[in-house]
Amino acid sequence: MSGRTTAQQRRVWQNFLVLNESFRREIGRDLWETSQLSEADFTVLARLASAQDALMRSTELARALDWETGRMSHQLRRMEQRGLVKRCRGTDEDGRAALVSLTEDGLATYRRSLGPHWQSVKRWFLDGIEPDRLDQIEAILQMLLDHFQHTQHKPSKEES
Repeated sequence: MSGRTTAQQRRVWQNFLVLNESFRREIGRDLWETSQLSEADFTVLARLASAQDALMRSTELARALDWETGRMSHQLRRMEQRGLVKRCRGTDEDGRAALVSLTEDGLATYRRSLGPHWQSVKRWFLDGIEPDRLDQIEAILQMLLDHFQHTQHKPSKEES
């Protein structure tokens, strides 16, 4: 699809931008108020909690979150100062690898944040969707994710 955008397409995009920012702001505010975690803290804790042994190479963690390594390094430093994660060097064949693990406090903090986080998501997002529309919304979101992933790996016309 190329060419100019329609007025309806511009309205849809603007509504998406406003909603995305509003959801992130309110859910992030709730997360901080209930758990003293930033959205970035929560994202890192969630990814580590789902990793085998709650341990990952820092570069692998950055790649999984699609973050620059500099951003990851600063985020991990702040979280380590708060006792949520621990950084160390690997002991395997590549001892240079920087590893990140959840501390007991980090895991406990993450687990305590889950209930309030989902309550916030429900309040700000899910409660606004009529139950009989969930399948429709899910299909649209999956279509957009598929499009994004397909487009992300294909050079644009300007690059080819």
